[in-house]
Amino acid sequence: MNAELIKAIIPVFFGIFAGIFSFLITQDLRQRDAFGIIILVLFIYLQKFIFPKFKVELQPKDWAGISFITLSSWYIAWTFLLNA
Repeated sequence: MNAELIKAIIPVFFGIFAGIFSFLITQDLRQRDAFGIIILVLFIYLQKFIFPKFKVELQPKDWAGISFITLSSWYIAWTFLLNA
């Protein structure tokens, strides 16, 4: 599989999983925003250990794109679940 495709697919899945996880963990919390963002940051950090498993070498500039894709996927998933 192409390395650029992997750099796009993995952050999307991690963002969706982070959104679902944020929803499940913070479901009954009144101040859920801060804890949900902490979960997002943890899922972004976990990708540091996932990409070498796929033999993808990341440049420092790649992390901006990976973080943005994960953030946007997390935001969309969590918003859909909160409004369901």
